[in-house]
Amino acid sequence: MATVLEDISIKLGSRDEEERRLAVVALRSHPFPSSTQLIFKAMGDESWRVRKEAVTAVLKAQPHEAEVLEALIGALRASENAGLRNSAVEALEQIGAAAVPHLCAHLSDPDPDLRKFIIDILGNIGCDKCLPLLVRALDDDDMNVRVAAAENLGKIGDERALPHLLTVLEGGEIWLKFTVLDALALIGAPVPLVSLAPLLKESLLRRATYDCLGVLGDAQCLPILLQGLQEKAKNAREAAAMALMRVRERLPAEKQSALVDLPLQRLEGGPVAKKLIDSLHSEDPMVLDALVRIVGTIGDARAALPLLRVCRSERLRSVCIDAFRRIGPSLMPELLEHFPTAVPIERGVTAQLIAEFGHVGSEKLLFDGLLDDSAEVRRSCALALGRLKPAGAVTRLAELLDDGEQQVREAALEGLRGFAATEPATLSALASELMHAQLPAKRRNAALILGALSDGERLPPLVKDEDASVRQAAVSSLARVEFPQVVSHLALALSDEEPEVRLAAAHALSDRGGPDALGPLLLALNDTDPWVQTTALKGLAALGESGALQSVVALLDHASGPVLIAALSTVAALGGEKALAPVEKALSHGDEEVVEAAIEVLSRFGGGWIALHCDALLAHPHWMVRRSFVRALAKLQGAESVPILDRALAGESDQLVRDEIVALLDRLR
Repeated sequence: MATVLEDISIKLGSRDEEERRLAVVALRSHPFPSSTQLIFKAMGDESWRVRKEAVTAVLKAQPHEAEVLEALIGALRASENAGLRNSAVEALEQIGAAAVPHLCAHLSDPDPDLRKFIIDILGNIGCDKCLPLLVRALDDDDMNVRVAAAENLGKIGDERALPHLLTVLEGGEIWLKFTVLDALALIGAPVPLVSLAPLLKESLLRRATYDCLGVLGDAQCLPILLQGLQEKAKNAREAAAMALMRVRERLPAEKQSALVDLPLQRLEGGPVAKKLIDSLHSEDPMVLDALVRIVGTIGDARAALPLLRVCRSERLRSVCIDAFRRIGPSLMPELLEHFPTAVPIERGVTAQLIAEFGHVGSEKLLFDGLLDDSAEVRRSCALALGRLKPAGAVTRLAELLDDGEQQVREAALEGLRGFAATEPATLSALASELMHAQLPAKRRNAALILGALSDGERLPPLVKDEDASVRQAAVSSLARVEFPQVVSHLALALSDEEPEVRLAAAHALSDRGGPDALGPLLLALNDTDPWVQTTALKGLAALGESGALQSVVALLDHASGPVLIAALSTVAALGGEKALAPVEKALSHGDEEVVEAAIEVLSRFGGGWIALHCDALLAHPHWMVRRSFVRALAKLQGAESVPILDRALAGESDQLVRDEIVALLDRLR
């Protein structure tokens, strides 16, 4: 064996990274005591792949042995070899709780770097047993150790650290206080405002203090946060803005307006509002989100162009448009003046706002926008014209039905359908032209326009069109049309060769409802497409005709997946508590999603089924089923479920389910 280890040792000195990595792999087959020195050598290798393999070798050997743990802790002193030190940190963190006693024993070591590394490892392990030692480290002689102690008390998140962290805020260094504020935010427990407010006198601590108030604060801190919007320092002002919006979200709706919105509205036109508007140039999307909402609430029209620039971010566009709505039409003159030089997305947003505000006199701008080089602008202008409905728009929108971009064609079609009530004759003539076109896409457009016109005469022929997309559009349109034969046409569409058409028919029948839909929906239960069957089942559930129950129950014997899940819910909807036997039978189904669905359905009718199936469901092989069952158990039986949950916790191996049970027990006890 010595010869083999010597050979491995030589390979660990190779210049080839892969040869060194394979040498570490080979070490795993040797007793750990004889290979320890070589493994630790590999832990300091220049290659992260070799170091990773060495850490794996340690973890698969004897990581809980005192000698190994002490060797790993000793490697933390390797200031000349960062790779070895980092590998030791990684190994100790993965060993976890078993390493804690050995780590804690070195917290009085004279080397401050070692003390800091140990505190960082304890924080990442998250062990609260070392809490008193970390609290004591808040008074360590070394500044870095004190900061590490505060930081990792935050990571551990134990509320027992709060009084000690608050004591640090009363004195100590600025950077230590800074770290304590972050730790308090991580712990998330209430902190007296009197402990935080004095920190705002320190300019370097203001941003961190506002951040902390955003996490921990309540209505009491709102005056401070509103005042913080006047901070001269940009980062402090932005932190106050973010904190203000976070606290606002936690308030009841009736208090949001009185305590936050009204004070903000009083800032309109003033210097504070101008500073906040100027901050809309920030690069941080979270900061921008808060500022946009604040500026919109203030209602200052000076924000028009800065908000428009923020709209370039897709992530922030919707909150910007909401801010525009709050400010109102007063910002339109500046937006319209900027329109010719605006980037495409800005022109598109402006077109949307023209429609929303019903801005008179902008029709030419929208008509010109239909010829814009940007598809986004053409799309927005088409939608806007459909809302404003100016004269001559139908003809211009019809031209866009041939646009090269699908999003523009769909917007033009939607815009045209908006004229059904105001220009039915013009729209009808266009539909007549389109329904006889050679291109299927145009005939499809005709079907959708005829649906908007509720034209029951010309839609039925399109239900028989040679193109499936036309038939699908015609069938979908029939759902909104009232004439005697409509259900017959939809029933006929259920036999279409294309599943998309049959699915559209099933949706249409489900949406229409009524006794005439019962027969066709029952026929659709035999469809070969599972989505058609699922849609039919949902339609029958909504219809509530108990006469359909027998057919749905018969489907259970050969259904699977989504169809079976929908069928279980439909059985309960049609038959109520008396029809739950097949649903209860599904608790032993092989598909875990079906079992979960059965639990959900049965839970609607009480917990009479629980006693019979409790043991089997607690021992179910799939964790999702076990989690769903304990949730249902706690909901239905309340405190009476505690003994069963205790038993479940004792036998549960999955950590997610264990966490769920612990949370339920905490709430019920």
